[in-house]
Amino acid sequence: MSVQVFVAANAREGLARVRRELGDDAVVLSTRPHPQGVELVASAYGDLTVAAAGEVADSASGSRILHELSRLRGMLQNQLAGFAWGAGRRRDPVRVALLQTLFAAGFGSALARTLAARLPRGLDTDAAQRWLRQVLIRNLPLLGRDADLLARGGRYALVGPTGSGKTTTLAKLAARAVDVHGAGAVALVGADTYRIGAAAQLGVYADLLDVSLHVADDPARLAQLLPELAAKKLVLIDTAGFAPNDPRTRDVHALDALGVRRIVVMSAAQQGAAIEQAMAHFGQGAAACILTKLDETPQPGAALDSLIRHRLPLAYLSSGQRVPEDLHAPNAAYLIDRALKGGQLATPYALDAEDWPLFAGVEAERTERRAG
Repeated sequence: MSVQVFVAANAREGLARVRRELGDDAVVLSTRPHPQGVELVASAYGDLTVAAAGEVADSASGSRILHELSRLRGMLQNQLAGFAWGAGRRRDPVRVALLQTLFAAGFGSALARTLAARLPRGLDTDAAQRWLRQVLIRNLPLLGRDADLLARGGRYALVGPTGSGKTTTLAKLAARAVDVHGAGAVALVGADTYRIGAAAQLGVYADLLDVSLHVADDPARLAQLLPELAAKKLVLIDTAGFAPNDPRTRDVHALDALGVRRIVVMSAAQQGAAIEQAMAHFGQGAAACILTKLDETPQPGAALDSLIRHRLPLAYLSSGQRVPEDLHAPNAAYLIDRALKGGQLATPYALDAEDWPLFAGVEAERTERRAG
């Protein structure tokens, strides 16, 4: 086992030397005061792990020791990440300010770091913020007017997690389609056989709009029903909502084989992790996305982040319960401005200046776990 002693004027300089000479994964075994400042005893993590594993491979305490070493490694990486954040803020304050803007607005670290790495040099803080706004606007995918779902018609199934607002959104789309094509050209299909009252709720909308309503109890009935509706300009299918990790979410992909295009309905008010799960399970191969409950979220950054990274075009926005008044065409500039403004809200969840180094340490630890 290779153990080295480092003497420095303070702990920060000592940790920097440890990292420089032994690598980012070095483990500090002990620290104590020294006439010249502080003394650190450290070892490369790989050397320490091999030695510990060899000595205690047959001992019940071996796993505990390795676990403790891993914990110490994480603590060191966390601390060094905090130091790196402070150093980066002094060295490149404009880039760090851009990262802070994105994090505060709810954008994830993957997109934030990608954009920060592409920030042109020589910009001041205001110019960098303008650059960021324009880049986000350009990269937010929107469904073009020539690809408008209602105007083109077709067979569309609204899919997404429970509570995302699929049935109400379907009613809004149907009402708009009736205005465009007439009631006789629109049909609704209820394929949600899990939620009590789902068909009855859809029936109320169908009666109000004077459009035909059909119920498909299973995929076989849906496959039989679709050819019967071939004369309809637009067929909208209401599907059951499941949690993203529910195995039944795989059933939505069977719609593709029936010539039905999927539209993901996703609540902008969800947490970023929930949005990412929904996108991973429902968004693959989907035609577009509809963001709902925009009126319920002060920070839509996480939803926009997911759309940008997954390149799923946004077709409509829903911001209330009124049918069809609360359905809108998306505007990229409005959405990005709203997201960035949300990062300026004074809430108990906003980070103070002294919190950012700790945040950087947590992000570094998460990155390490994902990589490991």
